[in-house]
Order: sequence, then structure tokens, then C-alpha cells
Amino acid sequence: MSPLLEIILILTSAKVLGELAERAGFPSLVGEISAGILLGPALLGLVLPGETIEIFSDIGIIALLFISGAQLNIRTFTRSEKAGAVTAAGGIAVPFVLGILLGFLSGFDLVVSLFIGITLSVTSIGISVRTLVDLRQLKSSAGTLIVSAAVIDDIVGILLLSVLMALAAGTAAGPAVILPVLLTIVFLIVVVYAGRKIIPWLFEKAGRAHTHEMPYSAAIIIALATAALSHGVGLHYSIGAFIAGLILGDSIRRDRSLFDSISDFAFGFFVSIFFVFVGLLFPPFTSEVASFFLIPFIAVAFAGKIIGGYTGSRPFLTGKRAPLMVGIGLCPRGEITLVVAKVALTAGIVGSVLYSSIVIMVLATILSTPFLLTWGFHSLEQSKDAR
Repeated sequence: MSPLLEIILILTSAKVLGELAERAGFPSLVGEISAGILLGPALLGLVLPGETIEIFSDIGIIALLFISGAQLNIRTFTRSEKAGAVTAAGGIAVPFVLGILLGFLSGFDLVVSLFIGITLSVTSIGISVRTLVDLRQLKSSAGTLIVSAAVIDDIVGILLLSVLMALAAGTAAGPAVILPVLLTIVFLIVVVYAGRKIIPWLFEKAGRAHTHEMPYSAAIIIALATAALSHGVGLHYSIGAFIAGLILGDSIRRDRSLFDSISDFAFGFFVSIFFVFVGLLFPPFTSEVASFFLIPFIAVAFAGKIIGGYTGSRPFLTGKRAPLMVGIGLCPRGEITLVVAKVALTAGIVGSVLYSSIVIMVLATILSTPFLLTWGFHSLEQSKDAR
């Protein structure tokens, strides 16, 4: 099948199943991911996760995080920095420790147990953010805290994975560990501090151009450039795109037509392809799974994030339900976990049985979290109305 026909099939299936999910009262990403699982190697095998679709998918996650950052007020987000850091610490530490303990109790060695702990520590920021957008909870106190913690989760998780890969290769004390950390620190300093002056200045200059679509093009170029810079230092594209959106948020929101045009095109095309691509990453379903390990693995995946997120966010939110929503919002693991697990499988760090267990865990967290958040936020709203 040609790439163009694949895109048509992907987009049509995503929108149809996404609409069905919306009508059933759930976020559309459930339908879009299901479309990928249906079309991909897991079931029908009509579409494979090739290079062309992956490029569109990368632009999709960049667009999603850029728009999400633009929707948030940078001053409000900055004020939640301490809360986000504490919440992220809980959301990383608890599943990390529980994962290592589960690995040892299941008979795995140190490296594999560390890999299990790290796998359970990383949150899929794309899944969390899209669910919050669909539920219109992105700007809520719990939603802002979920995003803040998930961004930090991703940064720390990716750094931990680089350390693990160096450990497995026998270079844990060398530049393989130190360099990613230094590059990350330099990137954050440059983009967060220097970028707050340079990025709005560039966008303002673009707004004075005679070409009427120049601000639209400038916003896209800035999003792609910061995402590429983020990827270049070893972080995920989404981190740079989110920071750029956060910095440009005030400028973009002032022009409602600009914000709407970027948002509609992104969610109508690229973002949907990203979530279908997540579904395409799932391999054919196999019985080669260690059932004795799978059930506690999934249980720890949910319990670790919920306990860690709840404990970390409890001092900063009123009541008990909002912190619970934060814990649930940190549960999904997604494309980063799948890609890293595939790399670990290829490198011989994990075997096919553990890899299959990771795939099923990711699937369980991705599909369950939107349902749990829908129920949770609905319950939270009802409790507010009851007062």
C-alpha cells in the first residue's frame, strides 16, 4: 500500500473510531489508538509503522505539546513549579522502587530489575495531555500539575534510561552518563531563560511581515526548531515543543484565529496520526507472556504512579479527589516506553517474554487511564456541585 493510501486509511479509521469513543463519553484518543491496534501488526496488519508515518507522528506529538503549552499561562505554570517537582519526585520514586523490588522478587538480575523500575517511572506526556484536552481539564489545578509533573517525569526518565544503557554497556562511569545530563541542563537553561526573550522577539518580528500567514509559519517553525533542539540533546521532541508553546502562549492566544487555525489543523491531522502510530507500535498479540509476572507488573504500574502522584500532590491540592486524579493522570506509559523496550530487546538487555509483558502493561495503562480520568473528573465535578 502506498504511503498516501496508508495516511487516508489511518485518518479515516482514527476519526471514525474517535467519534464513536466521544459519543460513548470517552476521550477520542481511545478510538484513535484502537484504530492503530486494529490496522497494525497486532491485528489486521494492513499498515506497518514505517518511516513516513513516523515522521507525521513526530510532528503530531510536537503539535500536541506545543498547543498544550500555548493554552497554559506561563506565570501560573511557573508558580506550580515546586508542586510539579515534588509530585514528579513521588511519581518517579515510588514506581521505580516498586519496579526494582518486583524485578528481584521475580528472579531478574540487577540490570533487568533497574530497567523494570525505569520503565514504570516514565509517564507518556502525550497520552496524559490529550486526555486532559479532550476532558477540558488542561487548565484545572489537577491538570496543570499532571502536565508539570509529566514533563519532569519524561526528562528524568530519559536520563535514567541513558544511565542504564551505559551501565549495560559497561561505561557507567564515563561520558556516556555525564554528557546527557550536562546537555540537558544546558538545553533547559538556554531555552527556558534565553528563550523567554528570544522566542517572543522572533515571533513579534514575524508578525510585522507583509505575508499574512507569516505568524502561522513562524509559530510552526519555532515549535519544530525547539523540538529538534530538544531531541538533539537526547530528550524527547515533546519537551522542547511544550516549553516553546508555554513561552509563546500569551502571544498566540491574543490572536484567536491564529490559535484556532493551528489547533484545528494539528488535531484534525497530525495529532490523530500520532495516536494511531502509538497503536501501530504494538506487536502481534502472543501467548509468550510470563503470566505469574504480568498481573503484579500491571498492578505495580498503576499503584506506583497513583500512590506516588497522590502523595506528591496532596500538600498542594485541596481534598482527596484532586490528588487522586493527579496520580491517575501520571499512569499512562506510551511510545517512549515501547521504543526503549524495543531497543533493550535488540541489545539483549531483556528477553521476548519480558518485552511482551511490557507491551501489555503499556496497552493496559494507555487504554485504562482515559476511562479512569473521565470517571474521576466527573466525580470531582459532582462533588463540587454538591457543595
